[in-house]
Amino acid sequence: MVLQRLEICVQLMKLAVEFVMTVAESIGVVIHQNESPAVVTTSRSFASPIPLVGKRNPKSSDGKATTTITTATPSLLLEVKVMLPIKVIFGDVTVAKRFDPTELAHIPKTRLGEGTLGTLFKVVLGCGLVVTIRKIREGLTVSAVALEMWVNFFGGMKDDGLLLPIHFSFWYGGEAFILYEYLILGSLEELLHGSEGIQFTPLKWGIRKRIALYAAQAVALIHSRVTHDVEPLICGVIKASNILIRVDFSACLSSYETPYLVPPETIVKRNPGRVAPELKGRHPKTFTRKSDVYSFGVLLLELVTGERPSMTNLRAYVFERKVKWGLSSVYDKKMGDLVNENLAGMIEIARACLLCKPQGRPSMEDVVRMIKAL
Repeated sequence: MVLQRLEICVQLMKLAVEFVMTVAESIGVVIHQNESPAVVTTSRSFASPIPLVGKRNPKSSDGKATTTITTATPSLLLEVKVMLPIKVIFGDVTVAKRFDPTELAHIPKTRLGEGTLGTLFKVVLGCGLVVTIRKIREGLTVSAVALEMWVNFFGGMKDDGLLLPIHFSFWYGGEAFILYEYLILGSLEELLHGSEGIQFTPLKWGIRKRIALYAAQAVALIHSRVTHDVEPLICGVIKASNILIRVDFSACLSSYETPYLVPPETIVKRNPGRVAPELKGRHPKTFTRKSDVYSFGVLLLELVTGERPSMTNLRAYVFERKVKWGLSSVYDKKMGDLVNENLAGMIEIARACLLCKPQGRPSMEDVVRMIKAL
């Protein structure tokens, strides 16, 4: 409807131009026009050539007057800026001024990946600041009221750098966005399974052990908190793509808000090989702290083997190969020819996390203590 009205206005402007030029010609007035090309910043272009009558020339040598008629494209410069409704979900007034929602919604973005919660983009702002922004996937989230409640809840959580903080969140039209810090090294999944190249550096065992400790502490931190209804917080699924790495190879947990915004059935379906056995089958899907511990055990084996859980049953892969061919047949050869007690100890911690019966699994606080003891 807006474009139709705009098109009518443009057509009226064209008629007005034609009328003025015709009158000018009839009285011998010369009107000069800018002949630069038309620019229309809308989804439709309305510019088209219009015949323009030029000027009356002086009488020629034979005494007859001549008229030169030229055709040009008028400079029709229209800038249409559509402003959709904006509502800040999380972030104070200072942050809202620093991060303009309209700019964030329209600025060119580099796609980083597709997560359960939505697509993740890298954005370079006009001021030069680099941030990460997630566009929440339509149809996967809870109600708008619940989304706002949970984003505010997790955005207000205080931690010791173990969680990727939520800086800002907003509605733009009917779409929700969440803004995070951008970490240049990316995720653990990229470092473990990324393409080898001239800048590729395999993660040594010492770095993998350090990342495992940070990840365990982050999950333990989530488990130490409760919701507004005094229900224990959970992570849902703990995976390498949600472990982000800083330049000193410390790590922080991201996407911890996902199980409160996305149906559990969707999370289970999108994460084969990473969920606890009690979440499989037809019975209702309910994440617990013990199911988080199982998922963390899978992450430990991924760190040890360098194999993707979605491609390999890591629990069976590791324990069967270790029995048949020893520890050297299990660990990721990118770490070099290194087999030590730390590696064997980490596999034993993973074994405890991966027990089939939830009640037999350790707490995440216990897991942190065991990793520190290695």
